[in-house]
Amino acid sequence: MAYPNYTSHNGFVKEEYESCFKDSGLNDFDLATTRVYKGVKPMWEQLGFEDDTFDVPGNKKYWKNFIPKEYNFTNLSGIDVVEVPIDYTTDIGVSKGSKTPRTFYNEVIIDEEVEQQWDGNYLYPILPKIDKYGNFKDDVNVETSYGVSDAPITNLKGKGQDLIFDLDLNQDTTDDIIDKTRYTILDYYKDFELFLDDDLRLQIRGKIKPDTIEKNSVEQAF
Repeated sequence: MAYPNYTSHNGFVKEEYESCFKDSGLNDFDLATTRVYKGVKPMWEQLGFEDDTFDVPGNKKYWKNFIPKEYNFTNLSGIDVVEVPIDYTTDIGVSKGSKTPRTFYNEVIIDEEVEQQWDGNYLYPILPKIDKYGNFKDDVNVETSYGVSDAPITNLKGKGQDLIFDLDLNQDTTDDIIDKTRYTILDYYKDFELFLDDDLRLQIRGKIKPDTIEKNSVEQAF
């Protein structure tokens, strides 16, 4: 059977997309869990939330209702930054060091009586109240403030009858990676160079060596 000529692949990267992930965080990550489930496993369930009410856009507790990346503590209600003007009749203002002559400074005013909610009706991250000295009054709740700490998306011990593939990267080399469900046998392939031998047969140039897997958390992109 004859097939028309067509391009099956013209490269992954176009010039206009070069460095498109720069400063996005997407170029520095760990692929900690790779799983396949039968059917659909919604995000609220993967994150460990209680029920599907956390999956309703417009609902304040919607799992995606987190602050924009440009937000900081000044976007909490009850926290203001005010400019203190220069008062030449007093000692108010910066008059020492490299900032001479005297200049204004900013003062952070924190009202401990206010509930301190995010501007724009955002909910996450849920933080303890900040006192007038800029410290959290309580410890940050990392157990249940955003799903649960052992949610499927971060729990390395996958479970459930709907789990049909669970990649285990906790190995020394790529030749040793396995599917912990035992449903799938894995073969790891990497780039290699081919050449034609004297009999015009394709051969692999050199020896294919497995890659090592970094397990030291200090060296990983955590």
